[in-house]
Amino acid sequence: MRAIALQFGAGRIGRGLFAQLFTRAGLEVVFVEARPELVQSLQQHHTCWIEWVDGAREIIAPVRALHTDQRDAIAEACAQAAIAATAVGVNALTTVAPLLAEGLRQRAAQHRLPFNILLGENDLHTDRILAKALEAELSDRPDLLKAVGLIRCMVGRQVVAELPGDPPGVRADRYDHLLIDADAIRGELPPIEGVLPVRPFEIYFLRKLYVHNGLHALITYLGAQKGYATIQQALGDATIRALFERAAHALERALLKAFPLEPEEHHRAVADMVARIQHPHLDDPIARVAREPLRKLRPDDRLIGAYRLLQAQGEDSEPFRQAIHTALHYYDPNDPESVQLREWVRQYGTAWVLREWCQLREDEAC
Repeated sequence: MRAIALQFGAGRIGRGLFAQLFTRAGLEVVFVEARPELVQSLQQHHTCWIEWVDGAREIIAPVRALHTDQRDAIAEACAQAAIAATAVGVNALTTVAPLLAEGLRQRAAQHRLPFNILLGENDLHTDRILAKALEAELSDRPDLLKAVGLIRCMVGRQVVAELPGDPPGVRADRYDHLLIDADAIRGELPPIEGVLPVRPFEIYFLRKLYVHNGLHALITYLGAQKGYATIQQALGDATIRALFERAAHALERALLKAFPLEPEEHHRAVADMVARIQHPHLDDPIARVAREPLRKLRPDDRLIGAYRLLQAQGEDSEPFRQAIHTALHYYDPNDPESVQLREWVRQYGTAWVLREWCQLREDEAC
């Protein structure tokens, strides 16, 4: 009988990254998913699939799925799992805690701790967010959390689209490394090719956040302002491309000044991220990348964080300054954060948002 990996979230990253890594390692993936039609499809076929950007297709199996309402079955799967992972989005991460809590109780009763959970949400503080939610669920058993590894991940693979089908697929690049926080591991992880523990994790995470996510956001908001529909369309604009290239070079220099990175490895890593952003078959829709602008304008996130780093290191921050100001005026009536941002700008002005939400000081004037 195969060991299982419990995967919270069967979206792009859940199917297009974690499921592929886990099944390749010989694990059966048990998805926990809120969309009934997706649960039904995965449970019926016991497979999903990835279309790589080179056109090849890979079948991911074996998989099965549980709906988030199936609390008892989820707890049983958690108690049996060799590892778990989350890919539900940082804003939904706390909803995982009630689903995990009973399974952790069962693991403790069966003397099956420690247990490790890979956190696939793109945020430096995912471990704190989930830990706080689990503390509330396990208030009578605070000892359990000491044996649970809440492991931040640096998700580098670009999974750019969900593809129709039964079961549905995803389109992704073949980037095969998942850097994780070595200091958060409890006990031992099952051997999973491509999973690379690193320390200090924060340096690697911030490099990816500012270079990959930051440059993506820069292109996105500048492109949205000009009416482009995709990342590659925006990069076809000479002005946007020039700002993108300026920002990439400035970030490479600033990160090397700020952190103890090995110069050649750092140059290769930045060059790889920049090249993948420009890959013609990884053409993200701007509407998808631009959503949740408030999250992306938080003080420590991809835009403000990169801008602050560049200023602190005396590097060219102008491209990010322009991106921040276009982000402040981005509007999508179907995105609650965008609607909230527009209301703040209308009521209080951009200077207020930069001060109160982005927490930029006067000497960091943007």
